[in-house]
Amino acid sequence: MSATSLPSFALARTFVFRRYLTLRTHLAAPAPDLAAEAARKARKRRKKQAKHERLRNFFGWWEGCAAYASIF
Repeated sequence: MSATSLPSFALARTFVFRRYLTLRTHLAAPAPDLAAEAARKARKRRKKQAKHERLRNFFGWWEGCAAYASIF
């Protein structure tokens, strides 16, 4: 057996170990604070609403410019 070849179960062992690492980080994470999660979602919703308002204002301005340009 050469030094560069892997044992037949090396890939399976690597797969299982990676899944274990992923699961361990999820299990070790602190329990989510429901109030903090709700506040985060509310902030995100307000941020999206502000962005959509800015886009509506911009495209309204853009359409106004296009309407005035069509006069000439």
